[in-house]
Amino acid sequence: MANSTPQYPDPQAFETAWAQLVSGAWQNPQLKSQLQSDPAAALASKGVKFPSDVRLQVHDGASGITVVLPLPSAPPQAAAGRLAADDDGVTVSSSCCCSC
Repeated sequence: MANSTPQYPDPQAFETAWAQLVSGAWQNPQLKSQLQSDPAAALASKGVKFPSDVRLQVHDGASGITVVLPLPSAPPQAAAGRLAADDDGVTVSSSCCCSC
């Protein structure tokens, strides 16, 4: 039976690739354009691949601050009406790749 769990890139590999792409985009307008128009392809060129259902967007920091807050799918407890606000069975986390 095939594993249906999406395979996300290793966080350390992502951070390394992202840092390389950002520093490259600062120096190369063509790379910056590619990074903005097709970030998945730019990351894949560095060996970092996301599942096909993950949408990646890159915004120029000069155009203001963009905060993306993903709304995850509900866990089974929520769908069954058994999720309390302080339910220890669910862990919600967020991560950021910047140095903020």
